[in-house]
Amino acid sequence: MKNQTPFALCLLGGLFLILAGYDHGIRTIFLIYGVVHAISALAPYYLIIDSILTILGLIAWSGGYAVILGGGLLTTSHVRLGKFFIMISAGFGLISFILTILWFFIAGGWVGLLFLAWLIMNSIWALGLVLTIIARSMAK
Repeated sequence: MKNQTPFALCLLGGLFLILAGYDHGIRTIFLIYGVVHAISALAPYYLIIDSILTILGLIAWSGGYAVILGGGLLTTSHVRLGKFFIMISAGFGLISFILTILWFFIAGGWVGLLFLAWLIMNSIWALGLVLTIIARSMAK
């Protein structure tokens, strides 16, 4: 069985995300939806964009379960599909994480960033997110 280590990291990271109640990826999808619908020039393409965002949103919403499924797919011949599931579920979480850092900095300055750093160091979802990103990069 190939990709045993990435699978183990995905399993552990996915369990961390499930235990933490991680759902930040879906918030990013809603943000993208709002931005796209604010651009009136894209009105003829709303149906296509909404369909794509719905599919991505379902994967992102499943969070840790999608990471575990993607890790399982890494051990089969469907490595690309497994990487895609991991990318969507953890990738939108990474975007949300970056937006959270920016929001904390804007709202609280350096004190806000220090509080966020303390929160992340004591948070299981951040560790799960890091493990899934490492697993995806290790998969062959």
